Amino acid sequence: METNKKYRWAILGAGHIAEKFAEGLAACPQAIRYAVASRQKEKAEAFCKQFGFERAYGSYEEMLADNDVDIVYIATPNNLHYEHTMLCLSADKAVLCEKPFALNADDVKKMAAFARQKKLFLMEALWSRFLPTINRFKAEMESGKLGKPQLLQAEFGFKAKYDANSRLFAPSLGGGAVYDIGIYPLFLALYLFGKPTSVEVTSIAAPTGTDMTTAILLKHAGGEISVLTASFAMRMECDAKLYMTDGCLRLHRMFHMPTKLTSASGDDEPIEIPVETISNGYNYEALEVMACLDNQQTESKLWSLDLSNELMELIDLVIEKAKQ
Repeated sequence: METNKKYRWAILGAGHIAEKFAEGLAACPQAIRYAVASRQKEKAEAFCKQFGFERAYGSYEEMLADNDVDIVYIATPNNLHYEHTMLCLSADKAVLCEKPFALNADDVKKMAAFARQKKLFLMEALWSRFLPTINRFKAEMESGKLGKPQLLQAEFGFKAKYDANSRLFAPSLGGGAVYDIGIYPLFLALYLFGKPTSVEVTSIAAPTGTDMTTAILLKHAGGEISVLTASFAMRMECDAKLYMTDGCLRLHRMFHMPTKLTSASGDDEPIEIPVETISNGYNYEALEVMACLDNQQTESKLWSLDLSNELMELIDLVIEKAKQ
């Protein structure tokens, strides 16, 4: 995913996830850390100073009017992803939008159609898709060294302080464990095995009505089973185990980010599979965007708009079943 051309990046939103992305972007030599926009200009200015960006804007619209901006990374709350993606596309900017892409598949389809109509690059920032550990995990599965895959167990949970008005629990902000962290085990199951043929869900709701703890059981076309869990109610191991006919692969805590990968054959002790990861991992999705733009692609072949829509349709179905 090496590229030669320099690209000026802008970040829309200056919260925690924007900070993580900025750290990763610093590891991309071809990325120019150019602009940051926040509704509070002082916050944007502080962000620029901390992470080495050149320009601070107190208005999203003002930043998007800057002709020197090549790519916008959207780092606002879940409920604003659709609105801000459409805003950036309307300003003729290439867009990398934080996950979840939107709050339902209908909005994802509208975003994709608009980007395709305008022939602009658009991709969901599902950073795990581009991580060396995740891709090596799948490569080891497909190698056949440990036989055929049978069962995936993937979980993500932490004990969150309950606040009805926080982005984790407020329905208006796209709260809920599935949207925020359940997307990672769901993505992994989809990435490894493809769309499920059956979906079963059991869930416990928070007082706001968003899901607090959700357990998901998927069966896939090849006969594989995925047992997935997302929770704000408890600290979980946050790992992913893939049981195969002749052994087990494990992505250790935290499985969705650069992490330790081990392999165990039969009853043997697990051995670590070394995987080199540069920076904090957010750099890989940025590299993919720039590689696509270098090749005049408006979509990533690795994480296409259609694949984002498949994941969102699955999330829609899980959330619907969680409410039953």
